[in-house]
Amino acid sequence: MTTAYLVTSAVLLLSVLAVRHHRPAVSVPVVILVLSVAAWNLLRALRGPDDLAPSLLVAVNVVVVQVSAVSFFVAARRLVHGRWVVAPWLWIAAAAIAALSFAGMVPALGITDGDRYYDSPVYAAHLIYAFGLLGAGVLTLSTRQHDPSRHVRRVVLAAEVAGLFVVSFQVLVPALTPLAIAAICLVLVWTTSHVGSWSRSASRADRLMNSIGVFIFVIDRAGRLQDWNGPAASLLRLMGRTASHGMDLTAALSMPPRFVDGATVTLFIQGGELRTALSVHSVDPLARDGDLVLMFRPVRSSVEGSSFPTVSGALKGHDPGTQTLGRKAALEVLRTVAAQGGTVIRLVVTPRDPHRTDEVMFLIARRMEARAAEAGFPDVEWARLDTWTFVTELLEHDFDAVPGNVPLDDLGVDMEVTFHTPLPGESSAAFIRRVSDDAYGRDTAHGS
Repeated sequence: MTTAYLVTSAVLLLSVLAVRHHRPAVSVPVVILVLSVAAWNLLRALRGPDDLAPSLLVAVNVVVVQVSAVSFFVAARRLVHGRWVVAPWLWIAAAAIAALSFAGMVPALGITDGDRYYDSPVYAAHLIYAFGLLGAGVLTLSTRQHDPSRHVRRVVLAAEVAGLFVVSFQVLVPALTPLAIAAICLVLVWTTSHVGSWSRSASRADRLMNSIGVFIFVIDRAGRLQDWNGPAASLLRLMGRTASHGMDLTAALSMPPRFVDGATVTLFIQGGELRTALSVHSVDPLARDGDLVLMFRPVRSSVEGSSFPTVSGALKGHDPGTQTLGRKAALEVLRTVAAQGGTVIRLVVTPRDPHRTDEVMFLIARRMEARAAEAGFPDVEWARLDTWTFVTELLEHDFDAVPGNVPLDDLGVDMEVTFHTPLPGESSAAFIRRVSDDAYGRDTAHGS
């Protein structure tokens, strides 16, 4: 067994080189997990098979196991929930438990020399704590077992299987437990190279889709409904229909059998008429028979507010065309940054050809929200400063901001990314005027 422990420890140490730091909030606890489990295997090799008596090595081993359990739990939470922050009292509790467990395993302080530490109440409490964190981490990952990402599903399955082996070995052959834990370490090392798959989660996508005040339907080329967001389901309910997979959407909306991009569509629903602007997009532009995304954006309605679902512009301070914060909120963002000495990110979009402005900016806002979520910031709010300009506050002040021009060829626009920080002695009004004047230094309505 000594050889197996040493080889496993060496493999884990080498695997640190394979960790990718795309999101340090995940990669840091993964590295700590790998190093602690490598130390765990090394300590088992040093202790030898007859290690039933409490000792200094056993005390260190217990602390290393707890560090492994805590880091695994933190990594699992951050993979599933994004930038999850550990409360200070949890760190204090973990440190206190580790200190008490260490003291309990040192003969001069805790268990009487010669006792079997396996039978001690200190060791029992340690097992409950460590395996509680292990189970909580596996259960957290298991909430994503039906994720659309194949990688995520594989990681969840591997973690569940490895967790089952860990528990089984601890009950039947405790000497094999550190070897089984090493398998979980390698799984998490692997997932640091695919951290984007966790950010683009179904749960976040659902929250985003349902927060958009536009009726969104996904249909196949035959017009059969494949997916929809919350406002779309509310719209169908007001028309006396229940959204279901495979339903004929043209019949449900009482529309002609062909959806035309840019068309104005009037929907007759309970309480009056709803006039909408329709946008049609291919899910996969390269697929001849791929699905279509239909976006019905309300333009005018005679429907009574009491009977109508919350739609575009319903959120206070939001721009109805893009479902971002409006100009008033954008100016408030600039005022706050000027007062606190932060940094503003500004996106200025220049269309190459005539475009439906709100549609382009709506899509850009959704992309930027998704990019922020991938970076661990799922709650970034963009504010529309003018027709073709968005602003938001930079959340990490030590972020290495690099301005640049980004072509978005699929939308036919170019996007200029700039960063603005208040100058020494510059007033809030002057800062707002400088950022706004830069944006209004051209005809933003025509992108010239």
